Amino acid sequence: MTDKTQRRKAIVKKSIDVILNNQEDNGSYPASPTFPQFHYCWLRDGMFTAEAALEIGHAKEAKKFYQWVNRTLIKHKSIVEGLELKLKNKEKLTSADFLPARFTMTGDLEEPNTDGKPFFFYKWPKLYALEGLGKDGDWPNFQTDCYGAWLWGVANYIKTTDDKAFLIECQSSIDLTIKYLKLTWTMPCFDPWEEYGTKRNIASLGSIAGGLQAINEFYEDEKISGLIEAIKQTILDSAVENGGVFPKYIGASHIDGNSLWLTIPYKVFPIDHPYVVATIKRLEKELLVNGGVKRYYNDVYYGGGEWIVLTCWLGLYYLEADEPKKATALLEWVESHTEKGYAFPEQSLEALNYPEFKDDWQNKWWGESPAPLLWSHAMYLIFLKKYEAAIHE
Repeated sequence: MTDKTQRRKAIVKKSIDVILNNQEDNGSYPASPTFPQFHYCWLRDGMFTAEAALEIGHAKEAKKFYQWVNRTLIKHKSIVEGLELKLKNKEKLTSADFLPARFTMTGDLEEPNTDGKPFFFYKWPKLYALEGLGKDGDWPNFQTDCYGAWLWGVANYIKTTDDKAFLIECQSSIDLTIKYLKLTWTMPCFDPWEEYGTKRNIASLGSIAGGLQAINEFYEDEKISGLIEAIKQTILDSAVENGGVFPKYIGASHIDGNSLWLTIPYKVFPIDHPYVVATIKRLEKELLVNGGVKRYYNDVYYGGGEWIVLTCWLGLYYLEADEPKKATALLEWVESHTEKGYAFPEQSLEALNYPEFKDDWQNKWWGESPAPLLWSHAMYLIFLKKYEAAIHE
């Protein structure tokens, strides 16, 4: 057995252990078990973690997560009902009027921040402000992509396991989510990176369209189909305005690595769509740095490094595009960027956009960047399984 093979086996074992051993009895997953600020369950991160569990043969654990989401959303359905009424009456909205991106591990709303305004609100107000809705101490939490992710995940679980009874079990929470997305999809909100709350992020729109598309394979609802087409057209229009490339958000000229989601996994557009191909070329030129994929060119979070999850996504794209050599290079980069005990971090901090900002985040807010990150381990397992299947075809 070669050193590379032994290392891969060790990383796989660590990844499986991180995912299986950190799921709460109720089904929720923390974003990171060792990073206090990440001891919440994000629907998006949790969905991809459950997807990894499903991929490696732990359907029971994946189902437990979706059951937790189902119970959690029903518990907070009054938020959606209140939002609908406020919109109907044209009342002023606040951040409390929206479902959160993250919940406590018990499925409750987190306590309001009482520590004052975080330093990053002062330093980068355009990234973290949500005009007219946010409070000074709010940690960005209005993110619609999470609810598209939940729809996609539960639909994929049902499709993979043929557990049609689970669709009935979750119907109330699914319907609630569809209503919520109908109410909010045209609104600016924080993107999947919890930034740019005054913009309409393309990956968020893609997540919504992808989630609705996946669940509508079961519902076959013409109104939902019409909504999906409206969202897709909005995304296409934004690309037309940006020279045939999907922008980071509507009206932007730069791109974001999370635009990969439009194709992998959400299949909003086919892999050979000209705008997808053009966006990948831009991504390779601007965001593929030092072997890994950055979020976007002027990212300031911990200085702006290369993210494990995005590198895995580009690798998945290369597998779909029949470019195995490129996928191999990315897999090897990912496997070379574990930390102590084969734990995957959120990002590599080797080739930063702004090295000086790394110290700001570490000294003024959160300390060391989190590791292990469940989402990183999940995407590695998903990528590796697809990779091994592709090279053995």
